[in-house]
Amino acid sequence: MQKLCQWEKGIVKWTDGRTLYLSVPFTWLMDQANEIAAKFDGLTVIGGPGTMKPTVYEGFDPVELHNFQATFTTRGCPNRCSFCAVPKIEGEFRELPNFRPAPIVCDNNFLASSKVHFYKVVTALQKFPEIDFNQGLDARLFTPLIADALGRLNCRVRFSLDHTNLVGVVKDAIDLCRKRTTKRINIYVLFGFNDTIDDALYRLEIVRSWKLFPNAMRYQPLDARKKNDYVASGWTEHDLKRIARYYNRLAWLNGIPFKDYWL
Repeated sequence: MQKLCQWEKGIVKWTDGRTLYLSVPFTWLMDQANEIAAKFDGLTVIGGPGTMKPTVYEGFDPVELHNFQATFTTRGCPNRCSFCAVPKIEGEFRELPNFRPAPIVCDNNFLASSKVHFYKVVTALQKFPEIDFNQGLDARLFTPLIADALGRLNCRVRFSLDHTNLVGVVKDAIDLCRKRTTKRINIYVLFGFNDTIDDALYRLEIVRSWKLFPNAMRYQPLDARKKNDYVASGWTEHDLKRIARYYNRLAWLNGIPFKDYWL
């Protein structure tokens, strides 16, 4: 089985002639990007998600530079969740007819694509020994037909549980996935955004009760210039750090109840 590559999480830089290109993945790296640009003796083009606007690098595929095994087959997402930057960065949802097949699929809502596009992508991915749907699949769109089609792939599937009212939907998707697609499942859980500590703990613990390790994702404002600087009303910095550190280390801490874990 192939080993999927790790991401280059910082700023990716490359030059073309006298032009320096910077692909910035996070808003809190923009100050660093501007410093790099100021020191370069020539034209600098700064793009990427960190700029919070659509970017087109003529002749270059930045995602391939961040991870050569990664690809997009669609861009955008029709859901427009208030905590998500995708609509601002990628624009309207659209299918990419000439996508580059690769084993790490980064689509923000792959299941929102048409049936024709969906099956075209699944067919193209069958040549890879392992597939990772990296950004997550919309549990509300995960049907038996989808589950069976993805079951043709040796894949890892990711869902998200960002709101308590979606617990039932996500649980149904997990059960279906385990039966007809794969048992390699990860669950993203956003916390610190329009929730309470009790609500976040409920979602994290219910994922744990499903015999899965949640990926606890601390909310970052769309314009954050410093990572992990935002603390919502009703939360403390200690609460946010404690939840992130505990639930993202369950491989080692699973025998310790959260109430007994202290920083």
